[in-house]
Amino acid sequence: MKAFLFSISFIISFGCYSQWDTNPANGTPIAVVSKSQDNCHVAPDTQGGALIAWDDNRNSSTSGSDIYAQRMRRSGLEKWTLNGLAVCTNSATQKSSAITNTADGSAIITWEDNRAGNYDIYAQKIDSSGNVLWTLNGIAVCAKLNNQKNPKITPDNSGGAIIVWEDSVNNYWDIYAQRISSSGSLMWITGGVAVCNAINEQNNPKIDVDGVGGAVITWQDKRNNSHYDIYTQRLDNSGTAMWTPNGLAVCTAVNTQNNPRIEPDGAGGALVAWTDKRNATDNNIYAQHINASGVSQWNGNGLLICGAANNQSALDIKYLSGTGLFLTWKDERSSVNAVFAQIVSMAGVNQLAANGILLSGAMKAINPNVISDGNGGAIVAWQDSVPNGWDIKSQRLNSSGALLWTAGGVIVSNAPDDQVNPSQVSDGNGGAIFVWEDHRNGTNFDIYSNRLYSNGTPLVGIKEYSANLKFTSVCYPNPVDGLSQIQIPDEYTDWKIEVFSLTGELIREAIMKEGKSFSIHSSEYAPGYYSYQIKINEQPVSKGNFILHH
Repeated sequence: MKAFLFSISFIISFGCYSQWDTNPANGTPIAVVSKSQDNCHVAPDTQGGALIAWDDNRNSSTSGSDIYAQRMRRSGLEKWTLNGLAVCTNSATQKSSAITNTADGSAIITWEDNRAGNYDIYAQKIDSSGNVLWTLNGIAVCAKLNNQKNPKITPDNSGGAIIVWEDSVNNYWDIYAQRISSSGSLMWITGGVAVCNAINEQNNPKIDVDGVGGAVITWQDKRNNSHYDIYTQRLDNSGTAMWTPNGLAVCTAVNTQNNPRIEPDGAGGALVAWTDKRNATDNNIYAQHINASGVSQWNGNGLLICGAANNQSALDIKYLSGTGLFLTWKDERSSVNAVFAQIVSMAGVNQLAANGILLSGAMKAINPNVISDGNGGAIVAWQDSVPNGWDIKSQRLNSSGALLWTAGGVIVSNAPDDQVNPSQVSDGNGGAIFVWEDHRNGTNFDIYSNRLYSNGTPLVGIKEYSANLKFTSVCYPNPVDGLSQIQIPDEYTDWKIEVFSLTGELIREAIMKEGKSFSIHSSEYAPGYYSYQIKINEQPVSKGNFILHH
């Protein structure tokens, strides 16, 4: 067939999708339905967007809470079912959901489920288009006669996931884990691997990848029968413990250590931080680096991060590669709660002011969360008090700890009533997509979202290119018969292409960080007319059309 370029005379509507709302009093709704939606968690979708899961009570007149999920594109478009995709609506109660992504943009979601009369651990996989891939209402990850609770999840780098939970099989709470494959098969022993079944209680586990298909896990441990200490373990991809059986002691100082957090160190080891009351007066923040062999790298029983007066709590951490470990927490050193932060080098040296730097403003601030900004820095979100409730604010810091956004934090949401429990993921371009529970209707909590760009505003910040940037793109050969390419000029990078059907339905979306062309394979499309739009920093810069024959 002779290839040629063409244009067609009909009008394609490019208004078939939504954008993020630039007014922080609005935000973008994720789930606005009857009764409460809460316990929301978010993971990146590998395309600059977000995967969100939550506990949902919309069906509570006929059952307990259910599990729902949504994928938000980088543009602010809901990818899946309006108000959320039903992950599990079994007539029993499902709660305590957690979510992770896989390399292909799919989501794996886990939760507690009492369909058998006691709480077990279940999971489900949803592909990037919103198709449920495993058994309807989920696969049993762990089903025993006793209760299991508080699941946490991390990807296994092979399209599956590793899930950790608290298990009462031995009458006390112990820590167990299971690996589930991309196809939904349980990879380890039935009932899960015993990460720690030492005497007395072990609880509050946290998990992350080890970088080679296994996982690093931490928890608080009461085996001394007196107070909680901090332990950790590394499992390889077969579920075998790589460190001390029943866990490596991270901190066994006097009094209670609790609320641990864990991050991989990029070399098979782990960075662990926790809240610590060894001074017998109030809680402070400590951290430790464990290398791949299970050897502590910093001070015995941990490095002091913050020893300021009164309590420090609600800790969150993020490993920032060459920068080191970023920590943020709620701090009561002054008369009102505030959000503070510190950066620790991999040599175990605090990089910022002693006891950390202030991120929040004069009002009360709690519940901080941190992610990497992708450039060696961090983005922190928190609940910030106002006279009539709670708002969501955020701050971005560079690798040196300098504040990049407005002092005291920029507003993510200031809708009426309460906005609480924020979490966020990177948008892949120096900004973040935020998700929170929202009480603006005054009756129950819904789920809302918003995006701040790298400049700390809900408006696109075009740094590399002018605001009126436009250029011509070419699809060749056209019509498509086999393989064609859509090409852009050589000087442009980090672009996105969206392909639409004749009716305006978005059917393809790709973020192109390298290369000047997007491939169209005729086997992936039905015959017909198509249009496409190219964006740079979310700014539409080029449009075109192509036709496809078989």
